[in-house]
Amino acid sequence: ELSIQDDKNQRDTETVIASITQKGESIRNKLENIISNLIANAENQRKETARQLSGTKEVTEDLIARGTSFLENVDSRLKLGSNLEIIHLERECSKLLMKMSEDHLIHHIPSPRFVGGEESVEKLQAMVGDFYSDLASSLKLMSYVRIDATLTGCESDIFITKICRVSDTEAWIKGFKEDEIKLFNKRGKLLKTLAIRPTCHDFSTTKSGSLLIVDPKLRWVQCLSSDNEPTTLVDFQEGQLPISIYVNKTTGNFLVGLVDSLKHSSSFLSMRLIKKFSYDGQELQTIQYQTKKSFFGRQSTSSIFTYPHRIAENEQTGDIAVINWTGDFTGELVVLNKDGEVIFRHSNSAEEDTFSPWDVAFDVLGNIVVSDRYSRNIQLFKASGRAKCVLHKCSFTPHAIEAFSDGKLWIGHSNGKVSIIQYME
Repeated sequence: ELSIQDDKNQRDTETVIASITQKGESIRNKLENIISNLIANAENQRKETARQLSGTKEVTEDLIARGTSFLENVDSRLKLGSNLEIIHLERECSKLLMKMSEDHLIHHIPSPRFVGGEESVEKLQAMVGDFYSDLASSLKLMSYVRIDATLTGCESDIFITKICRVSDTEAWIKGFKEDEIKLFNKRGKLLKTLAIRPTCHDFSTTKSGSLLIVDPKLRWVQCLSSDNEPTTLVDFQEGQLPISIYVNKTTGNFLVGLVDSLKHSSSFLSMRLIKKFSYDGQELQTIQYQTKKSFFGRQSTSSIFTYPHRIAENEQTGDIAVINWTGDFTGELVVLNKDGEVIFRHSNSAEEDTFSPWDVAFDVLGNIVVSDRYSRNIQLFKASGRAKCVLHKCSFTPHAIEAFSDGKLWIGHSNGKVSIIQYME
């Protein structure tokens, strides 16, 4: 019996070994095929990349040649020095910029603008010089940004602190410490003036056109109807000062930024938060803390905000963007989802300049647009925070911004002017 079992064990073992050998050959053949395909794919990718690089090199060389020729032409024309020639040259600059932007060879190079020959030859030469340096390094695919209109919102020595959309052609505008707000259309015509308290920090419009105003001195949110009748929606207790507000025109709900002090700094005892209310003033949500997990798995909570200066909401996704001031001239962009969880933060890093944001808005594509006082740039962020670019460089310091559904952005500057830029088709 033992001999029979031993023979059977020997036969079974040989069968298993044969099966393993056969499967091993099959695996080896498949593996060799995979390796061969990977090598072929890598070689094809190298050839495709080489072809793309060659094409990019040709485009770049042509771009540099055109820019060099353009600069030589400008230098020779500048020597003429007459206002008529300068104005004619400006038109040629604009035509070239438009042509190159249509060919997707440049991104965001502001067109030189002149008024009746007031600009000097030196300033024109400086602008053309900047254009040339940007030309050589601009190979990103971005839409060309143009100024659609400019209007005067305040006196030249008053910077604009707030722009609030009423329709695609009209917006309320407020200057720093002014005791009134003004309704303008995009052509610059003053339609209406409304007196408000100088302690009003922020305001927003409802879908029906009413105004919601926050006043930290009186600690309330007040609604001004179309016939200018005030109604108090929310009264806050002492130590809760409302400083910012945003109304969701789809739901009617509104967000309010609250602090316990108007100082742009806080401690672990400070109360800095955002609350969401229904259209009739009922509290729906509080956003104040974020939970972090340490390396050892321990959880801790910390305050999200230092000073929530401005708020915006994506009315499609419910994401919230907050300009969070961390000092008198420093701040960060904080983006949260509808549940109040932080998606990302952006502030200056060791390699970057000071980040001094003032206002924030969501455009119709869900991008986040921020005005930065330090760099004088309008910056655009993707909702994930992984992509950032300079949308527009301003000649004067930008403060208030507002995005409109027609793809335009209204920008309030430090000289009392509002620029309306078109950056989406």
